[in-house]
Amino acid sequence: MNERIESIDVLRGFALLGILIMNISSFAMPSMAYFSPVVYDINPLNHIIYSITHIIADQKFMAIFSMLFGASTILFINSVKKRGKSPFLLFYSRNFWLLILGWIHSSYLWYGDILFIYALCAFLLFFFKNITPKKQFILGCLIYLIPTFSNYATYEYVIDYLDQAEKDVIIKHWNPSNEILQQELDAYRGSYEKQVQHREQMWSSNEYNEGNPSGGIGAGIIGLSFLIDLFSRSFGMMLIGMACFSWGVFSNTFTKGFYKKLVIYGFGIGLPLSMIGLFFNYSFDWDWKYIQFLGRSPNNIATPLISFGYIGIIMLWIKKGSFINLQEKLRTIGKTALTAYLIQTVIATFIFYGIGLGLFGYVNRVYQLVIMCFIWFALLILCPMWLSKYQYGPIEWIWRLLTHMKLIPLLRQKKLKI
Repeated sequence: MNERIESIDVLRGFALLGILIMNISSFAMPSMAYFSPVVYDINPLNHIIYSITHIIADQKFMAIFSMLFGASTILFINSVKKRGKSPFLLFYSRNFWLLILGWIHSSYLWYGDILFIYALCAFLLFFFKNITPKKQFILGCLIYLIPTFSNYATYEYVIDYLDQAEKDVIIKHWNPSNEILQQELDAYRGSYEKQVQHREQMWSSNEYNEGNPSGGIGAGIIGLSFLIDLFSRSFGMMLIGMACFSWGVFSNTFTKGFYKKLVIYGFGIGLPLSMIGLFFNYSFDWDWKYIQFLGRSPNNIATPLISFGYIGIIMLWIKKGSFINLQEKLRTIGKTALTAYLIQTVIATFIFYGIGLGLFGYVNRVYQLVIMCFIWFALLILCPMWLSKYQYGPIEWIWRLLTHMKLIPLLRQKKLKI
Protein backbone atom coordinates (compact mmCIF):
# COMPACT_ATOMS: atom_id res chain seq x y z
CA MET A 1 0.00 0.00 0.00
CA ASN A 2 1.56 3.28 -1.16
CA GLU A 3 0.51 5.62 1.62
CA ARG A 4 1.97 8.70 -0.01
CA ILE A 5 -0.45 8.37 -2.93
CA GLU A 6 -3.38 6.72 -1.21
CA SER A 7 -3.56 9.31 1.56
CA ILE A 8 -4.28 11.93 -1.12
CA ASP A 9 -6.94 9.75 -2.73
CA VAL A 10 -8.62 9.09 0.63
CA LEU A 11 -8.58 12.80 1.43
CA ARG A 12 -10.01 13.66 -2.00
CA GLY A 13 -12.80 11.11 -1.58
CA PHE A 14 -13.59 12.47 1.87
CA ALA A 15 -13.71 16.04 0.53
CA LEU A 16 -15.94 15.07 -2.39
CA LEU A 17 -18.54 13.54 -0.06
CA GLY A 18 -18.29 16.54 2.27
CA ILE A 19 -18.98 18.99 -0.56
CA LEU A 20 -22.46 17.52 -0.91
CA ILE A 21 -23.39 18.58 2.64
CA MET A 22 -23.83 22.12 1.34
CA ASN A 23 -24.49 21.41 -2.34
CA ILE A 24 -27.57 19.33 -1.58
CA SER A 25 -29.48 22.50 -0.69
CA SER A 26 -28.50 24.03 -4.04
CA PHE A 27 -30.02 21.05 -5.80
CA ALA A 28 -33.14 21.00 -3.62
CA MET A 29 -34.08 24.65 -2.99
CA PRO A 30 -34.00 28.11 -4.61
CA SER A 31 -30.41 29.23 -5.11
CA MET A 32 -30.26 31.91 -2.41
CA ALA A 33 -31.30 29.38 0.27
CA TYR A 34 -27.67 28.21 0.12
CA PHE A 35 -26.53 31.56 1.54
CA SER A 36 -29.39 32.42 3.87
CA PRO A 37 -31.83 30.41 6.01
CA VAL A 38 -34.47 33.15 5.83
CA VAL A 39 -35.01 32.95 2.08
CA TYR A 40 -37.06 29.75 1.92
CA ASP A 41 -38.56 27.06 4.18
CA ILE A 42 -38.44 29.22 7.30
CA ASN A 43 -38.83 27.18 10.48
CA PRO A 44 -36.72 26.58 13.62
CA LEU A 45 -35.40 23.21 12.46
CA ASN A 46 -34.38 24.72 9.14
CA HIS A 47 -32.31 27.32 11.02
CA ILE A 48 -30.64 24.66 13.17
CA ILE A 49 -29.65 22.48 10.20
CA TYR A 50 -28.46 25.50 8.24
CA SER A 51 -26.35 26.74 11.16
CA ILE A 52 -24.67 23.38 11.74
CA THR A 53 -23.90 22.74 8.09
CA HIS A 54 -22.69 26.32 7.61
CA ILE A 55 -20.22 26.01 10.47
CA ILE A 56 -18.83 22.56 9.70
CA ALA A 57 -19.15 22.39 5.91
CA ASP A 58 -19.71 25.66 4.03
CA GLN A 59 -16.60 26.16 1.83
CA LYS A 60 -14.50 23.83 4.03
CA PHE A 61 -14.55 20.73 1.84
CA MET A 62 -14.33 22.80 -1.31
CA ALA A 63 -11.16 24.34 0.13
CA ILE A 64 -9.68 20.84 0.60
CA PHE A 65 -10.71 19.94 -2.94
CA SER A 66 -9.04 23.11 -4.25
CA MET A 67 -5.83 22.36 -2.34
CA LEU A 68 -5.75 18.86 -3.80
CA PHE A 69 -6.31 20.30 -7.28
CA GLY A 70 -3.14 22.32 -6.71
CA ALA A 71 -1.36 19.18 -5.54
CA SER A 72 -2.56 17.26 -8.62
CA THR A 73 -1.07 19.99 -10.80
CA ILE A 74 2.39 19.20 -9.46
CA LEU A 75 1.76 15.45 -9.72
CA PHE A 76 0.67 15.77 -13.36
CA ILE A 77 3.59 17.98 -14.36
CA ASN A 78 6.13 15.71 -12.64
CA SER A 79 4.58 12.63 -14.25
CA VAL A 80 4.87 14.15 -17.73
CA LYS A 81 8.47 15.23 -17.11
CA LYS A 82 9.41 11.69 -16.00
CA ARG A 83 8.24 10.44 -19.40
CA GLY A 84 10.61 12.89 -21.06
CA LYS A 85 7.86 15.14 -22.43
CA SER A 86 7.16 18.85 -22.14
CA PRO A 87 4.28 19.39 -19.70
CA PHE A 88 3.10 22.70 -21.14
CA LEU A 89 0.93 21.49 -24.05
CA LEU A 90 -0.44 18.46 -22.21
CA PHE A 91 -1.28 20.54 -19.15
CA TYR A 92 -3.19 23.11 -21.19
CA SER A 93 -4.89 20.43 -23.26
CA ARG A 94 -5.98 18.73 -20.04
CA ASN A 95 -7.46 21.89 -18.59
CA PHE A 96 -9.00 23.05 -21.86
CA TRP A 97 -11.13 19.89 -21.83
CA LEU A 98 -11.91 20.45 -18.15
CA LEU A 99 -13.10 23.93 -19.09
CA ILE A 100 -15.39 22.49 -21.77
CA LEU A 101 -16.75 19.90 -19.34
CA GLY A 102 -17.38 22.59 -16.75
CA TRP A 103 -19.21 24.74 -19.28
CA ILE A 104 -21.44 21.82 -20.29
CA HIS A 105 -22.07 20.92 -16.65
CA SER A 106 -22.96 24.47 -15.57
CA SER A 107 -25.03 25.30 -18.65
CA TYR A 108 -26.96 22.10 -19.16
CA LEU A 109 -27.02 20.26 -15.82
CA TRP A 110 -26.44 22.39 -12.70
CA TYR A 111 -25.54 26.03 -12.11
CA GLY A 112 -23.34 25.22 -9.06
CA ASP A 113 -20.49 23.77 -11.15
CA ILE A 114 -16.91 24.31 -9.92
CA LEU A 115 -15.02 22.67 -12.82
CA PHE A 116 -15.18 25.73 -15.08
CA ILE A 117 -13.56 28.06 -12.52
CA TYR A 118 -10.99 25.36 -11.65
CA ALA A 119 -9.93 25.17 -15.29
CA LEU A 120 -9.60 28.97 -15.47
CA CYS A 121 -7.47 28.92 -12.33
CA ALA A 122 -5.32 26.15 -13.79
CA PHE A 123 -4.42 28.27 -16.81
CA LEU A 124 -2.63 30.63 -14.40
CA LEU A 125 -1.50 28.01 -11.89
CA PHE A 126 1.06 26.56 -14.30
CA PHE A 127 3.21 29.69 -14.04
CA PHE A 128 3.51 29.36 -10.26
CA LYS A 129 4.79 25.78 -10.24
CA ASN A 130 8.47 26.67 -9.90
CA ILE A 131 8.36 29.22 -7.09
CA THR A 132 9.28 28.00 -3.62
CA PRO A 133 6.60 26.35 -1.46
CA LYS A 134 6.94 29.16 1.07
CA LYS A 135 6.19 31.78 -1.57
CA GLN A 136 3.32 29.66 -2.92
CA PHE A 137 1.83 29.46 0.56
CA ILE A 138 2.16 33.18 1.34
CA LEU A 139 0.88 34.24 -2.07
CA GLY A 140 -2.00 31.77 -1.77
CA CYS A 141 -3.03 33.25 1.58
CA LEU A 142 -2.92 36.80 0.20
CA ILE A 143 -4.96 35.91 -2.89
CA TYR A 144 -7.45 33.98 -0.78
CA LEU A 145 -8.05 37.09 1.36
CA ILE A 146 -8.74 39.40 -1.61
CA PRO A 147 -12.56 39.00 -1.36
CA THR A 148 -12.48 39.92 2.32
CA PHE A 149 -10.82 43.26 1.56
CA SER A 150 -12.71 43.96 -1.67
CA ASN A 151 -16.07 43.30 0.00
CA TYR A 152 -15.16 45.59 2.89
CA ALA A 153 -14.14 48.34 0.46
CA THR A 154 -17.43 47.94 -1.43
CA TYR A 155 -19.37 48.07 1.85
CA GLU A 156 -17.61 51.22 3.04
CA TYR A 157 -17.04 53.20 -0.14
CA VAL A 158 -19.41 52.03 -2.88
CA ILE A 159 -22.85 50.91 -1.68
CA ASP A 160 -23.93 54.18 -0.08
CA TYR A 161 -23.24 56.01 -3.34
CA LEU A 162 -25.55 53.83 -5.41
CA ASP A 163 -28.99 55.11 -6.28
CA GLN A 164 -32.03 53.20 -5.06
CA ALA A 165 -32.64 51.41 -8.37
CA GLU A 166 -29.14 49.96 -8.28
CA LYS A 167 -29.52 48.97 -4.62
CA ASP A 168 -32.85 47.31 -5.41
CA VAL A 169 -31.12 44.86 -7.76
CA ILE A 170 -28.78 43.73 -4.98
CA ILE A 171 -31.65 43.55 -2.49
CA LYS A 172 -33.68 41.37 -4.88
CA HIS A 173 -30.65 39.12 -5.25
CA TRP A 174 -30.21 38.49 -1.52
CA ASN A 175 -33.88 38.71 -0.56
CA PRO A 176 -35.75 37.47 -3.63
CA SER A 177 -39.45 38.22 -3.75
CA ASN A 178 -42.07 35.50 -3.70
CA GLU A 179 -42.52 36.10 -7.41
CA ILE A 180 -38.84 35.45 -8.16
CA LEU A 181 -38.83 32.39 -5.90
CA GLN A 182 -41.90 31.04 -7.69
CA GLN A 183 -40.25 31.57 -11.07
CA GLU A 184 -37.30 29.47 -9.93
CA LEU A 185 -39.58 26.81 -8.48
CA ASP A 186 -41.58 26.64 -11.71
CA ALA A 187 -38.41 26.45 -13.80
CA TYR A 188 -36.80 23.54 -11.98
CA ARG A 189 -40.05 21.66 -11.49
CA GLY A 190 -40.76 22.16 -15.17
CA SER A 191 -39.22 21.07 -18.44
CA TYR A 192 -35.54 20.78 -19.22
CA GLU A 193 -35.79 23.79 -21.56
CA LYS A 194 -37.11 25.97 -18.71
CA GLN A 195 -34.20 24.91 -16.51
CA VAL A 196 -31.63 25.86 -19.14
CA GLN A 197 -33.33 29.22 -19.70
CA HIS A 198 -33.34 29.95 -15.96
CA ARG A 199 -29.62 29.17 -15.69
CA GLU A 200 -28.94 31.57 -18.56
CA GLN A 201 -30.89 34.28 -16.72
CA MET A 202 -28.95 33.62 -13.52
CA TRP A 203 -25.56 33.95 -15.18
CA SER A 204 -26.59 37.16 -16.94
CA SER A 205 -28.18 38.62 -13.75
CA ASN A 206 -31.36 39.31 -15.75
CA GLU A 207 -33.36 37.48 -13.11
CA TYR A 208 -32.84 40.34 -10.67
CA ASN A 209 -32.50 43.22 -13.14
CA GLU A 210 -35.69 42.55 -15.10
CA GLY A 211 -37.86 45.62 -15.39
CA ASN A 212 -35.14 47.81 -13.88
CA PRO A 213 -33.02 49.30 -16.68
CA SER A 214 -31.24 51.57 -14.16
CA GLY A 215 -29.92 48.64 -12.12
CA GLY A 216 -27.02 47.63 -14.34
CA ILE A 217 -24.39 48.74 -11.82
CA GLY A 218 -26.08 46.74 -9.06
CA ALA A 219 -26.12 43.64 -11.27
CA GLY A 220 -22.48 44.27 -12.14
CA ILE A 221 -21.52 44.46 -8.46
CA ILE A 222 -23.26 41.13 -7.80
CA GLY A 223 -21.47 39.43 -10.69
CA LEU A 224 -18.05 40.96 -9.99
CA SER A 225 -18.29 40.17 -6.27
CA PHE A 226 -19.19 36.55 -7.04
CA LEU A 227 -16.40 36.18 -9.60
CA ILE A 228 -13.72 37.72 -7.36
CA ASP A 229 -14.88 35.62 -4.42
CA LEU A 230 -14.94 32.29 -6.24
CA PHE A 231 -11.77 32.79 -8.29
CA SER A 232 -9.67 34.18 -5.43
CA ARG A 233 -10.70 31.51 -2.95
CA SER A 234 -10.16 28.69 -5.45
CA PHE A 235 -6.84 29.96 -6.82
CA GLY A 236 -5.53 30.90 -3.38
CA MET A 237 -6.26 27.45 -1.95
CA MET A 238 -4.70 25.79 -5.01
CA LEU A 239 -1.43 27.64 -4.36
CA ILE A 240 -1.60 26.66 -0.69
CA GLY A 241 -2.22 23.08 -1.81
CA MET A 242 0.85 23.12 -4.07
CA ALA A 243 2.96 24.24 -1.12
CA CYS A 244 1.49 21.68 1.26
CA PHE A 245 2.05 18.90 -1.25
CA SER A 246 5.70 19.87 -1.68
CA TRP A 247 6.11 19.88 2.09
CA GLY A 248 4.51 16.44 2.37
CA VAL A 249 1.42 17.43 4.36
CA PHE A 250 -0.94 15.43 2.13
CA SER A 251 1.43 12.48 1.88
CA ASN A 252 1.15 11.78 5.61
CA THR A 253 4.89 12.17 6.11
CA PHE A 254 4.64 14.34 9.23
CA THR A 255 4.39 13.05 12.79
CA LYS A 256 1.16 12.40 14.67
CA GLY A 257 1.98 15.43 16.80
CA PHE A 258 1.93 17.71 13.74
CA TYR A 259 -1.45 16.46 12.55
CA LYS A 260 -2.85 16.69 16.09
CA LYS A 261 -1.83 20.35 16.11
CA LEU A 262 -3.65 20.86 12.80
CA VAL A 263 -6.80 19.45 14.41
CA ILE A 264 -6.47 21.42 17.65
CA TYR A 265 -5.58 24.80 16.16
CA GLY A 266 -7.66 24.40 13.00
CA PHE A 267 -10.88 23.57 14.83
CA GLY A 268 -9.99 25.51 17.97
CA ILE A 269 -9.70 28.79 16.07
CA GLY A 270 -11.76 28.12 12.95
CA LEU A 271 -15.00 26.81 14.46
CA PRO A 272 -15.47 29.68 16.98
CA LEU A 273 -14.68 32.20 14.22
CA SER A 274 -17.31 30.68 11.93
CA MET A 275 -19.80 30.67 14.82
CA ILE A 276 -19.11 34.35 15.50
CA GLY A 277 -19.76 35.16 11.85
CA LEU A 278 -23.05 33.28 11.96
CA PHE A 279 -24.02 35.06 15.18
CA PHE A 280 -23.51 38.47 13.57
CA ASN A 281 -25.49 37.41 10.50
CA TYR A 282 -28.43 36.69 12.78
CA SER A 283 -27.77 39.87 14.78
CA PHE A 284 -28.08 41.91 11.59
CA ASP A 285 -31.24 39.93 10.74
CA TRP A 286 -29.60 38.73 7.52
CA ASP A 287 -29.59 42.29 6.16
CA TRP A 288 -28.67 42.30 2.47
CA LYS A 289 -25.92 44.92 2.76
CA TYR A 290 -24.19 43.21 5.68
CA ILE A 291 -24.50 39.65 4.32
CA GLN A 292 -23.30 40.52 0.82
CA PHE A 293 -20.19 42.39 1.83
CA LEU A 294 -19.23 41.67 5.46
CA GLY A 295 -21.24 38.75 6.79
CA ARG A 296 -19.34 36.09 4.86
CA SER A 297 -15.86 37.27 5.89
CA PRO A 298 -15.55 35.45 9.26
CA ASN A 299 -16.46 32.14 7.63
CA ASN A 300 -14.11 32.84 4.72
CA ILE A 301 -11.23 33.34 7.16
CA ALA A 302 -12.26 30.32 9.24
CA THR A 303 -12.48 28.02 6.21
CA PRO A 304 -8.76 27.22 5.68
CA LEU A 305 -8.31 26.65 9.41
CA ILE A 306 -11.21 24.19 9.64
CA SER A 307 -10.09 22.54 6.39
CA PHE A 308 -6.66 21.85 7.87
CA GLY A 309 -8.42 20.46 10.93
CA TYR A 310 -10.18 17.93 8.70
CA ILE A 311 -6.90 17.13 6.94
CA GLY A 312 -5.32 16.43 10.32
CA ILE A 313 -8.16 14.05 11.24
CA ILE A 314 -7.89 12.09 7.99
CA MET A 315 -4.10 11.76 8.22
CA LEU A 316 -4.31 10.58 11.84
CA TRP A 317 -6.99 8.09 10.81
CA ILE A 318 -4.78 6.69 8.04
CA LYS A 319 -1.83 6.45 10.42
CA LYS A 320 -3.96 4.54 12.91
CA GLY A 321 -5.05 2.08 10.24
CA SER A 322 -8.59 1.61 11.50
CA PHE A 323 -11.66 0.99 9.30
CA ILE A 324 -9.42 0.04 6.37
CA ASN A 325 -12.40 -1.02 4.27
CA LEU A 326 -13.91 2.47 4.53
CA GLN A 327 -10.56 4.02 3.70
CA GLU A 328 -10.40 1.86 0.58
CA LYS A 329 -13.89 2.94 -0.49
CA LEU A 330 -12.99 6.61 0.01
CA ARG A 331 -9.80 6.02 -1.96
CA THR A 332 -11.79 4.72 -4.94
CA ILE A 333 -14.04 7.77 -4.79
CA GLY A 334 -10.92 9.94 -4.71
CA LYS A 335 -9.50 8.14 -7.77
CA THR A 336 -12.77 8.65 -9.66
CA ALA A 337 -13.49 12.10 -8.21
CA LEU A 338 -14.53 13.72 -11.50
CA THR A 339 -16.95 10.92 -12.31
CA ALA A 340 -18.26 10.87 -8.71
CA TYR A 341 -18.79 14.64 -8.78
CA LEU A 342 -20.92 14.34 -11.91
CA ILE A 343 -22.79 11.31 -10.50
CA GLN A 344 -23.82 13.52 -7.59
CA THR A 345 -25.30 15.95 -10.09
CA VAL A 346 -27.09 13.26 -12.09
CA ILE A 347 -28.70 11.64 -9.04
CA ALA A 348 -29.59 14.93 -7.34
CA THR A 349 -31.07 16.56 -10.44
CA PHE A 350 -33.12 13.43 -11.13
CA ILE A 351 -34.52 13.55 -7.60
CA PHE A 352 -35.21 17.28 -7.44
CA TYR A 353 -35.70 18.56 -11.00
CA GLY A 354 -38.70 18.23 -13.28
CA ILE A 355 -36.79 15.91 -15.62
CA GLY A 356 -37.09 13.32 -12.82
CA LEU A 357 -39.12 13.23 -9.60
CA GLY A 358 -39.60 17.01 -9.49
CA LEU A 359 -39.15 17.44 -5.72
CA PHE A 360 -37.49 20.86 -6.04
CA GLY A 361 -38.64 23.08 -3.17
CA TYR A 362 -40.65 20.34 -1.48
CA VAL A 363 -37.91 18.71 0.63
CA ASN A 364 -36.79 20.41 3.85
CA ARG A 365 -33.19 20.50 5.02
CA VAL A 366 -33.55 17.46 7.29
CA TYR A 367 -34.71 15.17 4.49
CA GLN A 368 -32.15 16.72 2.18
CA LEU A 369 -29.48 15.25 4.46
CA VAL A 370 -31.21 11.87 4.26
CA ILE A 371 -31.04 12.05 0.45
CA MET A 372 -27.41 13.16 0.73
CA CYS A 373 -26.63 9.99 2.74
CA PHE A 374 -28.32 7.93 0.01
CA ILE A 375 -26.04 9.52 -2.61
CA TRP A 376 -23.01 8.90 -0.37
CA PHE A 377 -24.02 5.25 -0.06
CA ALA A 378 -24.43 4.97 -3.83
CA LEU A 379 -20.93 6.34 -4.44
CA LEU A 380 -19.38 4.11 -1.75
CA ILE A 381 -20.86 1.13 -3.62
CA LEU A 382 -20.48 2.17 -7.27
CA CYS A 383 -16.91 3.54 -7.26
CA PRO A 384 -15.24 0.43 -5.77
CA MET A 385 -17.29 -1.80 -8.10
CA TRP A 386 -16.16 0.17 -11.14
CA LEU A 387 -12.46 0.25 -10.19
CA SER A 388 -12.48 -3.48 -9.53
CA LYS A 389 -12.76 -3.94 -13.32
CA TYR A 390 -11.45 -0.70 -14.81
CA GLN A 391 -8.32 1.41 -14.36
CA TYR A 392 -10.04 4.79 -14.42
CA GLY A 393 -13.44 6.29 -13.86
CA PRO A 394 -15.38 6.67 -17.14
CA ILE A 395 -15.12 10.48 -17.21
CA GLU A 396 -11.46 10.35 -16.16
CA TRP A 397 -10.81 7.92 -19.02
CA ILE A 398 -12.47 10.18 -21.60
CA TRP A 399 -10.55 13.13 -20.15
CA ARG A 400 -7.26 11.24 -20.63
CA LEU A 401 -8.19 10.30 -24.21
CA LEU A 402 -8.87 13.92 -25.10
CA THR A 403 -5.78 15.20 -23.29
CA HIS A 404 -3.33 12.77 -24.90
CA MET A 405 -5.29 12.28 -28.14
CA LYS A 406 -4.60 8.57 -28.14
CA LEU A 407 -6.36 5.40 -27.08
CA ILE A 408 -5.71 4.41 -23.47
CA PRO A 409 -6.73 0.96 -22.14
CA LEU A 410 -9.65 1.14 -19.73
CA LEU A 411 -9.96 -2.46 -18.58
CA ARG A 412 -7.67 -3.70 -15.86
CA GLN A 413 -5.23 -6.30 -17.12
CA LYS A 414 -5.82 -9.65 -15.49
CA LYS A 415 -2.87 -11.02 -13.57
CA LEU A 416 -1.59 -14.28 -14.99
CA LYS A 417 -1.76 -17.22 -12.61
CA ILE A 418 1.49 -19.11 -12.30
